Parts: sequence; C-alpha cells; structure tokens
Amino acid sequence: MTSPAHETLKEPRRRGFFIGLKKFNTKFMLVTGFSVLLGALLNVLVARQGLHELSQKSAREIEGGLNEANREYLTNHLGDTAQQVNLRLGHAYADLRMLAAIVQTMVDQGDQLDELHAKVASMDFFRDKLVYNEKGNWWQNGPDEPTVVGVWGYLGKDGQILPDAQRAVDKTALLDLILPSFQKYGADKLQVYYAGSAEQPFVRVAPYLDMGGTFDKLYPGHNEKRWYDFFYPGLVESWSEWLKEPNGLQSRPIQTTVTAPYDDAGGGGMIMTAFHPIWNKERDKFAGALGLDLTLAQLVESIKDVRLANAGFAFLTQADGNVLAVNDLGVTTLRLRAEGGAGQSEGVGVLQRRLKDSSDPAVAMIALPSDDNVDYHERMIAGEAYILALQRLAPVNSWAGPGARIESQQWTLGFVVPKKELYASLLASQRAIEESRTSIVTKQILVTIASFLVLMLGVYLVSRKMTGALVALSSGATRMREGDYGVRIDVNSADEIGQLGVAFNDMASEIEAYTNNLEELVGERTRALEKANAEISDLNAKLAQENIRLGAELNVARQLQLMVLPAPSELQEIPGLYIAGYMAPADEVGGDYYDVLRSDGLVKIGIGDVTGHGLESGVLMLMVQTAVRTLLASNERDPKKFLSIVNKVIYQNIQRIRSDKNLSLTLLDYSDGKLQLTGQHEDLIIVRKDGTLDRVETMGLGLPIGIDLDISDFIGSIEVKLEAGDVVTLFSDGITEAEDSAEEQYGIDRLCQVISRNHERNSKEIKDAIIEDVLAHVGYNKIHDDITVLVIKRV
Repeated sequence: MTSPAHETLKEPRRRGFFIGLKKFNTKFMLVTGFSVLLGALLNVLVARQGLHELSQKSAREIEGGLNEANREYLTNHLGDTAQQVNLRLGHAYADLRMLAAIVQTMVDQGDQLDELHAKVASMDFFRDKLVYNEKGNWWQNGPDEPTVVGVWGYLGKDGQILPDAQRAVDKTALLDLILPSFQKYGADKLQVYYAGSAEQPFVRVAPYLDMGGTFDKLYPGHNEKRWYDFFYPGLVESWSEWLKEPNGLQSRPIQTTVTAPYDDAGGGGMIMTAFHPIWNKERDKFAGALGLDLTLAQLVESIKDVRLANAGFAFLTQADGNVLAVNDLGVTTLRLRAEGGAGQSEGVGVLQRRLKDSSDPAVAMIALPSDDNVDYHERMIAGEAYILALQRLAPVNSWAGPGARIESQQWTLGFVVPKKELYASLLASQRAIEESRTSIVTKQILVTIASFLVLMLGVYLVSRKMTGALVALSSGATRMREGDYGVRIDVNSADEIGQLGVAFNDMASEIEAYTNNLEELVGERTRALEKANAEISDLNAKLAQENIRLGAELNVARQLQLMVLPAPSELQEIPGLYIAGYMAPADEVGGDYYDVLRSDGLVKIGIGDVTGHGLESGVLMLMVQTAVRTLLASNERDPKKFLSIVNKVIYQNIQRIRSDKNLSLTLLDYSDGKLQLTGQHEDLIIVRKDGTLDRVETMGLGLPIGIDLDISDFIGSIEVKLEAGDVVTLFSDGITEAEDSAEEQYGIDRLCQVISRNHERNSKEIKDAIIEDVLAHVGYNKIHDDITVLVIKRV
C-alpha cells in the first residue's frame, strides 16, 4: 500500500480546444500573435494619424505662406496702381497751377499791362471777332481763331457787349498764345478755359467748340443765370470763404479744386473739372478762375484693365463711396446700381454709383479706409469669400455740388479677388496629400499583414524548439522538488535555453553538495563569524582611544584660539573707544578672526573669516593673528603695505601645508577720531549718534587673503570719521547667514535694525542684543558657521 502523502490522483485525460490553450506553446503563440497584431494595428493608426497631422500642418504652412505672399502681392500691386493714378492726376493739377500762376501774374501787373492788352487785342491774330447770336442771346467768335470766347447775354445790351465786359475780354487776349499749348501738351486734358469774375463771367476755351450752341441744346435756360450760378452754384462763395480765415489765402497753399466726375456735355465722356481761383491784386476779392476738364477715359480704362487672378477686379471710388471706375465683372459682383447723368435742367449731371446703394448688404457695409495704410481684409459677397484691399489716393480740394463746402477729400482705389482663386494651389496640394495618405496607409496594411504571417511562422518554429527544452527543465525541477538532487538534463544548444540548462545542472550539483555537506559548512561559517567579531571589537577599542586623543588635541587648539582673542580688560584700556567682542565657533575649532591691538597711539583692529571651519581653519586664523601682531610690533604704518605683507606670509604658509583655504580680512586703523579701512570683508555698519545708519562696502578694498602671492594692485583704502556716540559694528557671515527651522536667513537688514534700536547703549549691551536676537532667530536649529561680532563705540 502507498501512503496518502505520496498518492497521485488520477484524472481522466481531457482533449479539445481548451486543453490546448493550457500548453505553453499555444499560449506563447497567442500572446506573441496578439502583441504583433496589436502593434501592427497601432502602427497603422499612428501612421495614419501622423499623415493626417502632416497634411493639416502642411496646409497651415502653405496657407500661411499664401496669406503672406498674396497680401504682399496685392499690397504692392495696389500701391503701384495708386501711385500711377496719383501721378496722372498730379500732372494735370501741376499744369493747372502753372497756368494759374501765369494768369495771376497778369492780374497783379494789370496796371502796367493795360497798354499791352489794348495793343494785343487790336492785332489780327489776337482780335476776338465776336458775333451776336440773336436767338441764343450770346456772342461767340468763329472756329478760325485759337480759342473760343463766349460772352453771355447778361453782359450786353441791345446786341452790344457792355464796355466793362469787352475790356475784361480784351485783357485775356494773350491767352490765345497760352491756352492751346497747355491743352495740347502735358497731362491728358479735354479742354482748358478761363472764366471771368463773378460780375463778368465770360468764358475763353481751348480747343475751339461751338460752346453757345451746345449749351443751348443741352442746358436750356443757361443764359438766364450767370455762368457760375447756373453751372457751379455756390462754388465762388466757397472760395470767398477762404478770405475770412485767420491767415486768409496763406492758409491755402493748394487752391486747386476738383468737382465730382460727370458726363461731358460736349461728348467727351466721363470728365471732372479742376479749377484754380484767380484773385485781385489785393487778394480780397475773387477775380476769375482757370479750369481744365480732365478726361477720365484713360484713368478709367487703366482701372478696368487691372487683372487679378481670373475673377478679380479693381475699382476707384470717391470719398462718399461713389464708384468712378470699374469693369463689367466688378459691377456684377458688387451689385452696383447707376443713377444720374448729363442733360439735367441745371448744372452738370454727376453719375452716382455708390457702394452703400448696392443690393448686396456686405458691399453696402464696406467702410473706406480712414488713413493712408492699406486696408486688407476678407468679406463674404453673395455667399463667396473675397479678399478686399483698399488704398487711399492723394488728397485734393473737392466740391460736391450746390450747397456743399469745399473740403479736402481722398479717393480710394480697391482690389477685389475671390479667395478660392488665391488658394487654388493650397486646395490642389491638400488633394494630393490626401491621395498619397490613402495610398501609403493601404500599402502599409498589406505589408503589415505579410509581415505578421511571416513572423508567426517563425515564432511557431522557434517555440517548438524552445518548448521542448522547457519541458525537460520542468521535469527536472519536479524531480528535484521530490528530493532527487542527482537529476541532470541534456543540453543540446548554446543559446539562452542551453545556458539555462547548464545553469540548472550547476544549481543541481551545488544543491546536492550543500545538502550532503551542510553541517560542515555551517561550522566553518560560524568559526569565521566569531573571528570577524573579535577583529571588530579590537578595532572599536582602537577607534575609541583615537577619538579621545583627537578630541583632546582639538580642545587644545580651541583653547589656543580663544586665548589669543583680546580680553575684555584689554579692550577697556583703549582710550576714546568702548569695544566689545564675541566669537563662537560652529565646531570645536572655528575659522573666524578678530583682534584689537595698540601701538604708539594707533589702534589696529582686524576681522576676518577663513573658508570653512575646523582645525585647519583655526590654525590659519592663528597664523593671521601672529602675522598682524608681528607687523604692528615692527612699526609698519602703511595700511596697504601692511595688508600686502600679511597676504604674502599667509600665502606662503598655505602653499607649504598644501591647503586650499583662504580668508577675507579687513584691517582698521583708528587714530584721533578717524577710522581707516583696508581689505575685503563684510560691510561695515555705522550708526551715527543721531540714528543715521551707513553701510560701508569693503568688496573693492582688496582680494581674499591667500589666493595669490601679490595682491598689492588690488588693495584699496577708505577713511571714515567717527564722532562721539557713533557706533561701528564688524561681523562675520555666520550672523547674516544663520538660518531658522524654515531655512530663512537672519540677514543684514535685521542686524541693522537691532543696532539702530540699541545704538544709544554701550558696546557690550549692543553686542549682547545682537547675539540674543541671532540665537532667538536660530532657535533649536543647528548653527552651521562661526559667529563673530565686534562693536566699537566712540566715547
């Protein structure tokens, strides 16, 4: 019979899918396949998302570049076109001003030119052969003369021109030489003419045209009112308003005045009239006007012919939004409606085609620019996005019609371009990127599927080989668990599985050896531990003796350091000064130094701070004390030379002992109420008798002692005068850098406050107040640096 402990339960052998899942080979295949498949799917998703983000980013980059390029192109093109328009109009205005200057000179020199005017008017070339038209009630010369002169019925009587009117006409006969040339050359001009004063408004025009007959046909009743009142009512009155301004005409250097564009009655097409007033010699009355009719045909055509992409266009508008020039596409896009024209009963007919009257609300809301910068923005027109760029032209005096005042206005040139045309390259690139992304993702899926199948085949072959070795390891481990430590497995490969088999055999050998020799091994280990414990005890005894010896040496060094400090009785013997000092090292031996010495009426006071603390820092402090006392005894009085010699002695000693220490050191010489400072250390705090506080910085008075053999070039010295009741405080950074439990430093500001509050007390009381406040700040926190303070008060 077998015992229950070793009885093996017999279970029926199961078959099927779920039994196969328990096999390592199947699990390995499933896990590996799932991981690879998941990785492949994630790779495809990441790639697809990356391509999508790349597409979006490239679209943004391209759009940004197109925005900048399109804006630059439209702005530059708009500026060039605006400049061209300004040049065309400016040329005409310049011609008008030149002609007006000539006529104004003739008026100003009228007294001297009367004989010349009479002589010229009698010459055949200049004589105006005026013929009366009884039906129209006006006088006009024939087409064989250089200019046409129109004299209206209200300037004559019984078929004869009034004498004053005839003299006014004769005084302009010289214009037969000037007007035709000005009309023919220079800027493109339809007509150039001179109109007389408001009282004598005859008209002289070049080139010749049947002015009277045209006016009778197109403007019936024109001869019933004076010329200005009929055609340009209120214009002369607006000019006359300039005379009432504080500086008169001097405030109007540019007097050229432009009317709103209109259709020419003589068939010249769209024109506008530019006037320049003429004044009497005294400049207090209107004397006539020079005018020219500018044909806008070329200007309008240049605007109409501007090509912007395929469906872009340009337009020119007045300050009130009246569109002067635009092509047919622009009229359709902007939904413009035209009103007005020539042939009205009185005055010239102005064509009105305003933006605000557009049937498209977005166009009606277009605001013209208020400055000379290019106004560039996007606007939806009829459901489509357009880029709109506007640029103002040069200002000009403008007269809008009856009842209007002359105002400085600026026309606006605009460009309108469909946004989709500007971004056609962006849309094409997006389509190309999307097509490329689809192709890449499809190919990646196919490559992933193929790679997955190849990988799974390889995994299957490797797993079959690997699981065979693992089955052997599992069987061997089971036999070892049952106590058969002599089990070994066959190793048929040098890979990791083979190495695992070797490691298993080695482990089995060691376990077998340990099992057979366990008691002997335990004894050996116990004897080794007892021997090590004895050695540790001996070492602890030696370390205890060494600590006692080192503690005694440090205590001796600390006593030596404190012994060389000046005694309170020694400080009390110094005449004129009440001095109190305090020093507490952070460790057994500190690195702070202070001393007060006397020699032949001079009081030498020193304070310093050696880097670090401990025995080495304390020894270096004793070196400094010895060097200072020795030099003072040798009667060295030059402060700079004194400090330089101390530095050389300390530097040589530091080099000898191979130390990396150095120290800050300030020496003070006191005599007859004057305190002279030399060397670099913490600030010197002085509280005057009246409570005024001064801080003397010493960083510029030297270098740290012991870092270089010769520091004489860096040593400086300053002198401070002390009055009775003044308090001088010297301290080390152990005070200002003392930290409380929250790691907040004591700080020099708090030190200054304590000294100021107690400056009327004696030096010892001030010193005690400082130490008490520092210790209260530190509390139970550890002091990490030496604390030194020296308080000097002149009595």
